[in-house]
Amino acid sequence: MSYNIAVVGATGIVGCEFLKLLDKSNLKINNLLLFASEKSINKKIVFRKKNYFVKALNLENLKNVDFAIFAAGSKISNEFLPKLENKKIHIIDLSSAFRQKKHIPLVIPEINAHLLKNPKNRIISSPNCTTTIMLIALFDLHKKFKIKRIVASTYQAASGGGKKLIDKLFNDTKNTIKNPNAKNLYGFNLFLHESEINAQKYSEEEMKMIFETHKILNDDSIKITATCVRVPTIRAHSLSLNVEFEKKFLIDEIYKILKANKNIKIFEDFENNSFATPQIVTNQNEVFVSRIRQDLSNPKAIDMWVCSDQILKGASLNAFQILEILIKQR
Repeated sequence: MSYNIAVVGATGIVGCEFLKLLDKSNLKINNLLLFASEKSINKKIVFRKKNYFVKALNLENLKNVDFAIFAAGSKISNEFLPKLENKKIHIIDLSSAFRQKKHIPLVIPEINAHLLKNPKNRIISSPNCTTTIMLIALFDLHKKFKIKRIVASTYQAASGGGKKLIDKLFNDTKNTIKNPNAKNLYGFNLFLHESEINAQKYSEEEMKMIFETHKILNDDSIKITATCVRVPTIRAHSLSLNVEFEKKFLIDEIYKILKANKNIKIFEDFENNSFATPQIVTNQNEVFVSRIRQDLSNPKAIDMWVCSDQILKGASLNAFQILEILIKQR
């Protein structure tokens, strides 16, 4: 059976990666509709050796669509999704617009794909990239030892802020070379995540990691604190995690559990002090886990370094996996 599929935000970084995944897949497509902002209207995109042209988004154009992937930000999702929720269309939303809604499933297929079985769930939210990367690394450990507390520090690439932030990184790097005394430039610099700060002095990005982890694991008892930092790398996020468990463990058990997960790649060479980096994990589907070690200050805690291409498993790949499951269930 073939399907009508729409991609909203088709010319953005995540939308482009999603189309690559779709292009390589065996999914049968009857009609592909591509939508983006006004500046991209009529832009040509080649997909499976055919030319497609970007259109303006409106409800009429979505009338006969079976599955729509929204990768155009919260503003667009807030505008269109409430009008589509009771239609026959299945929507996979990559924005933060509906993640906190109790009735909207927040899905990482490796963790809670069972939520996709309910036919009434027409809107599916895909989590924040840092949350997804972190939980892929931790979920199997949580099942075995029960997580008590997570202390997370993130090192997030420019691509997490879209093309605009990538351009800023390049331009600021050039300007820093020209004028090393220039202030507040992104080049050769880092800064705390640019999202809005709340009354508790946590950024919106940090709060996403806390709320989404509780929702996905269905466990509000886990204590979580996070500090999110934007670093001058182009692609792939990194996380430093300190994880305390309720139960005792052996470090060999930690390795055994992680090695058994096909979505995780352990990448560490202690002898040569070589571990995962953003460059190494770019364009890779797996979550790379490095420098796994016992916390010397707490016998029930471990430290680990995690890197993953946030445009793939953190966004487009997660959405594509959700799509595959929804199609299989039809």
